[in-house]
Amino acid sequence: MEKDAHGQSLYRAKTRSLQELKYLGNYKVIADQLIQWGAAKPGNKVIKTLGQAFAEIGIYVTSMQHEQDTFERIVSQYRSDKLQYQKQALEASQKLAQYEEKYFGKGEQ
Repeated sequence: MEKDAHGQSLYRAKTRSLQELKYLGNYKVIADQLIQWGAAKPGNKVIKTLGQAFAEIGIYVTSMQHEQDTFERIVSQYRSDKLQYQKQALEASQKLAQYEEKYFGKGEQ
C-alpha cells in the first residue's frame, strides 16, 4: 500500500482531504450566514453567542486535526524505527550464524 509523506495510506490521505474540504466549505457557509445576520442585527445577543460558539467549534476541530496529524506522525516514525531495528537484528543474527559456522563448524557446539 502506498504511503504519503506522513506515513498514511494514500487512500486515507485523499479521503481525509476530501472530508476536510467538505468541512471547510460547510464552515464557510455557516460563518458567512452568521456574518450576514450579525451585520443586519448588530445588537442581537443570540447571533453573537452563535458566532462565538461556532468559532470555538472551529478551534476545537483544528486542535483535533493537529492532534491526529501529530499522532499519525509519531506512529509512522515508530513503525519506521521498528522496521529498521528488525532489519538490524536480522543482520546481526545472520552474522552470528556465519561466525558460528566459521569458527565452530556445522553441528558442533
